[in-house]
Amino acid sequence: MTMNKKYIIIGALVAIVAFFTMCGKAEAQEVKQEKTWSVNTEVGYYESRISGGLVGAEDAPYVKASTKIGDFYGLSLVGGIEYVDDPDAYELHGSIGTVLDTPIGDIDTRLVAHNKQGSDATFELVGAYIVNLFSFVETELSLSVENGSEAVDTTLDPIYTPAVVLSKTFNTGTFDLIVGGEYGQSFGYDEDYEYIHGFARLETIVNDAAKLFIQGNWVNSDVVFADGITYSDAQLEWAKSVNAGLVFSF
Repeated sequence: MTMNKKYIIIGALVAIVAFFTMCGKAEAQEVKQEKTWSVNTEVGYYESRISGGLVGAEDAPYVKASTKIGDFYGLSLVGGIEYVDDPDAYELHGSIGTVLDTPIGDIDTRLVAHNKQGSDATFELVGAYIVNLFSFVETELSLSVENGSEAVDTTLDPIYTPAVVLSKTFNTGTFDLIVGGEYGQSFGYDEDYEYIHGFARLETIVNDAAKLFIQGNWVNSDVVFADGITYSDAQLEWAKSVNAGLVFSF
């Protein structure tokens, strides 16, 4: 990404923050009505997009949107989309699924479609159980199954990736610090792999209207690929990256 493009992204984020800051007081004076439907939106920048222990798009702005579509026999029907403006090849990820509340956590099941410019689309079924153990550590157990991939080596065989994520949130009153880690293994490639993804995230609320965040990532993997580029052994040990953005609803 050129320096000018980075400045454009940063400038856009600053402009959005300024907009929420200026409008916040006026909105607070209005009569509040209960919202029955909203869209959660995130705009930001990936130094490296990380998914399943693999590095994907680099130096890429992105936008995400998700919403609750409705309820169906006790299940919440949800959907989402993400567009990543990779300078080499854009990525589009769309999902639809259900969330079931249980006494100790949420069961989240999604069907995700992945499309990268110049590659065939793939589909992934993801199931996750998210629990907050003793109100201390949030735990997510997940299993994904994808019908082929070109991430590590081109294959049409199913790719299975079980993973566990542990995270803890520390609140200071001004901002939240979230630290955690993910461990997973992926099976189905010619060269299966395991990975560790550590992260630390700072979040702060802007005028009760939006959430600004920055996150550091450290990935240790048997294989870390970025759009077909293999990292050196030194880089493979701990690949580091940062992503930042703004989250808001309307």
